[in-house]
Formats: sequence, structure tokens, C-alpha cells
Amino acid sequence: MLLEDDLAKIKELFKSNIIISDLEEILRFKPDTLIGIDQVSSEDLKKHGVNSIKDLAHLNEDNPPEIKDSIPTVIIKWIKIARLIEKKVTEQLKTQKKLLLIGLDNGGKTSILSVLQDKFSIIKSLLPTKGVKREKLEFFGYPIVSWDLGGQVQYREKYYFNKPEIFFTDVDLILYVIDVQDQNRFKESAEYFSQVLEILTEIGEKAPIIIVLNKSDQDFRKTIEWQNNINAIKEAFNPVLNKFDTFEIDYYDTTIFQKETIMQMFSLALKRISDTSEIIEHILQEFTQLVSGKAASLISMDGLIFGSFFTSNTDEMLINNTALLLQTLSNFHNSIGLIREKSIKLDLPLNGFIIQGEKLFEYSDLNIPVYFWVLLEDPTLIDEKIGYFRQQLLPLINLFI
Repeated sequence: MLLEDDLAKIKELFKSNIIISDLEEILRFKPDTLIGIDQVSSEDLKKHGVNSIKDLAHLNEDNPPEIKDSIPTVIIKWIKIARLIEKKVTEQLKTQKKLLLIGLDNGGKTSILSVLQDKFSIIKSLLPTKGVKREKLEFFGYPIVSWDLGGQVQYREKYYFNKPEIFFTDVDLILYVIDVQDQNRFKESAEYFSQVLEILTEIGEKAPIIIVLNKSDQDFRKTIEWQNNINAIKEAFNPVLNKFDTFEIDYYDTTIFQKETIMQMFSLALKRISDTSEIIEHILQEFTQLVSGKAASLISMDGLIFGSFFTSNTDEMLINNTALLLQTLSNFHNSIGLIREKSIKLDLPLNGFIIQGEKLFEYSDLNIPVYFWVLLEDPTLIDEKIGYFRQQLLPLINLFI
């Protein structure tokens, strides 16, 4: 989104009846939406191939077109104004992240977005996405532009792959969603995925990809059928991954009935596009070793896992799932008027360790609390070091995306 000050300044360059509701649409406005350019001049500019503000910005000011009743210096001024607008809009677009949500129809793509936006009530009434559903969203205080590409075959063959530059360029992250309960379509899904990777390769895009094993519902996960389906998916997809081995690709299983699985998957996704994530995890490792701990995580109260360090996968699951559950409880307490505790602790004496969370700071304009969680035996060691690590982590969190 445009910053308010920049938006106000840009609006001053347009006629008062022009409504700006979308950042990208600004560059597609006709030249006569700008103050000082009348409709006749705009039609003359059109004869020179100038149909939009973006076209106007790309004119050569050293050799401006001849426009009836307009002197060259005025036309040069129009060009410079258009360039200024393009510069401001481009700067703001770069701060947004383009998330591509793709997969066969009925895989659960739109439902995943609904869970991320806490729109549970609409999930049961969702219809298949027709064509492209493009939304500007705020996830964890960060601007995300999501592109939900409908998975019906007519869109895949006649729309996306015919105009790949529209949908697949400048993508920061791709979530490829599979319905793990629909074993009859695993082969078709793998073929579609192969087409996507081929297109990305042709246009030179190397966005990180997460293969989302969706509809891994808790009761279904306990069955042999689920494990057989996962093996069948990997058997169908692994040849594709081997063929396109330059892509960074991970698997992650999710279900809309356990929001934490969606949040953890998306946390992993955001870490893939964060330049600071590796530094954060290095700091967590240093702290964990100093306090003789086994695992540590930095997690916001809205469920974003900024980074983790662990010595085993069991420790990772233990600390992250415990932290998310305790934070959910903390959010409930806060919602009924209780003051949020700065320290949250779960003592497991029979197992010889504790899991402790310490509030470090708040981030984004939404003032979202961020807690540092650690699994260790002696909690007194935390107090000695926490201030130093708070100073190291705060500036990195502000640069996370």
C-alpha cells in the first residue's frame, strides 16, 4: 500500500474527480487524469502511442512529441510528473510480496487464505475460484498481494500458460496446494506442477515453492490411507523435482481445522523470502547454547514464527506447538480484560525441563507482541542474557520481510 504521505502527495497531481483505490491502477490511468492535461491533448498523445501515465513516463524528454496548442516545455513537465508518479508507485510495489497460490480445483487454496484472514465462517460456502482472484492482504503487519489461480483445466491451459508474464513474473513465493484425500488426481496434479516449473524456468523465475499437502485432517492423519497417499504423492512428484532441481522446494502438511498448521506453513513460507531469517536463527542458536537449552523459537502473538533453533525435530515440534497453544491461551486472557503476562512458563518436572516464553517487544503498526521461547532445564539462565539478545533481535524483526 502507498504510505499515507506519499498517497496524499500523488493525489494532488490528479484532478479532483479521480478516485485512487488501487496502487497498480495508477500507472494505467489516462494522461488526462492529471491536472493540466485536457482531453484533446490526451487524444493527441494517444496518436503517439501514449495511452497511460506509464507510457507518458517513458517518453524521451529530449525529443517530446508535438502536441497541438502545447509548447515543448509543458510536455516535458508532463513527462517528469509521470516519471515521479511511476517512481513512487514502483517503490511501494517493491515493498509488497507477491504470493502465488496454485493447484488443481478443490484443493483448498481459497480456504487456506480464509483461515489466514480468520474468515472461518465463509469456508463452507466457498465456490471454486474462477480465473484469478487477486487480493491485497495484511499478514502479520506485512503487505501481501495474493494471486489465487483457479485450478480448473480451462484456465490452466487457455489462460495462465498463454500469458505467463502476467501471472508468474515477479513472484516472491509459490504455494502449490494438493488435496491429499483425492488420490485419483495425484498424477494430474504432478503434471500441472511440472508445467508450472517449466513456465517458471522459461521466464527465468526462481521463487521458492512449498508443496502444501492440504486436507491432512487430524483424524485422517492417523490412518494408513493418509500415509499411503503421502507416499503416492511423493512418488508422483519426486521425478518432477529431480528434473527441475534448481528450485527450492519443501513439503508441508496442513488442515483448515487446525489453524496452527496453516500458520506454521505460512511462517516457513515467509522465512523463505526473508533476507534476515538466517541471521535471526543464528542468534537463537547462540542464545540457546549459552543457556544450555535444547530449542528456541521467536514467535509473534498472531502466530508468525520468525525463526527457530533445535537439536532434534521432536524438540522443534514440542517448543513450537506448546508456544502456539500457550499464546492462544494468553490471547484469550487478554480478550477478556486480563493484562498480558510478560513471562509464560510451562514446568514439566517429571520430564526434567521447562518451556518458557519471554515477551521481548512489539512489532509493526499493529503493536503485535513477540515472545522468545526456550526449552531448557534451568530458567534462571534466561534472565542474565535476555536483555542483550532483545537488542540484537529487535532491528532484525523490523527488517524481517
